[in-house]
Amino acid sequence: MPLLPKPNFVPRTKKRTPKFFSRAGSPLGLWTDTNRKPVMSKKEKPSPLKKLLKAWTSAGPEERQAFLDLVSAEARARGEEPLLPGAETIPEDAAALIANGRYLLPSTIERIESVMRARKLSPSGVMAELGFSSRDASLTRALAMKAALRLSVIAALAEWLATHERNG
Repeated sequence: MPLLPKPNFVPRTKKRTPKFFSRAGSPLGLWTDTNRKPVMSKKEKPSPLKKLLKAWTSAGPEERQAFLDLVSAEARARGEEPLLPGAETIPEDAAALIANGRYLLPSTIERIESVMRARKLSPSGVMAELGFSSRDASLTRALAMKAALRLSVIAALAEWLATHERNG
C-alpha cells in the first residue's frame, strides 16, 4: 500500500523573487559583477598522464600487450633499445650498487651484517663510524625492518662497506 501525504502537508517550492535593488548601489538595480554570487571554479582538466593511467587500468590484458607492442615498435623505429616492463637495466658497476633508491638491497644487508660480525660492531657503532649520531636508529631499522635510509647515510655506508671489505 503506497504511502499518502498527510492531508495538511502541502509541498512548497521556494521561488526566487526578482531583485529590484542592489546592495552595491547599481543605479538600475540589476545584477552586476559586484553584486553577483561567487562563481565556483571550474574543475581542473585531467592531464594526459592521468588519462593514460585511467585508460591503462580499465584496459584488458590483450589491449595492454598491444599498447606495449606499439611502444616497443616505435622505439625500434627510432633506433632506441626498447625497455620491457619489469626489465631493469643493470649498471656496469653493479657490485658498487648497495641500495635501490633509499632502501638497502638484501645482498647489502648481508654484507653489512658480515662486516659487523667480523668486527663485533652494533648498528649504532657503525653509525658512529660513519660520522652520525650513535643514537640514530635508522640503520637498525633499515637492517631489521627494511626501512628507508637518508641518502647521506647510504653514501657514507657505501664508502664504509667498500673500505672494510677491501681490508678484510
